[in-house]
Amino acid sequence: MNSFTRSPLDFMVSREDWCRYDLSDNAILKVKVVLTKVYKNKGQLMCEIHPIHVILTNERGNPDSKNYSAEELKASIINNIQFSTIIQDWNEYVVDDGTSINIQPLVLRIAKTSKFDSNGFPKYICEIQGNMKMDPPRS
Repeated sequence: MNSFTRSPLDFMVSREDWCRYDLSDNAILKVKVVLTKVYKNKGQLMCEIHPIHVILTNERGNPDSKNYSAEELKASIINNIQFSTIIQDWNEYVVDDGTSINIQPLVLRIAKTSKFDSNGFPKYICEIQGNMKMDPPRS
């Protein structure tokens, strides 16, 4: 078993807001890319991030409680959705060593499927990545 000589790196949230996008089918996409873990690997600061998204829409279909695989959802795409940015900002974090980390979502693709969730809302496929900047602690 490994023993640790120092505490793991922790971080504080300075700012963590939703980014919003208008979709061409009159829905709204809300995205947040959050920092979930910070650690050092061979002296280099490493991060894990997790994109979260929700689509707000008034469209409803027949509720379907089936959990579809990624392949099934891709096969059921009916439309690639265009989008425009309403607000896109940076989430800000400060690591306990003083490093500042900023993360902004990059929405790559939005596709609408013919499937609906258990509440009757349409299922979308969203490809989202995170754009990250790190600023070392000030001396």
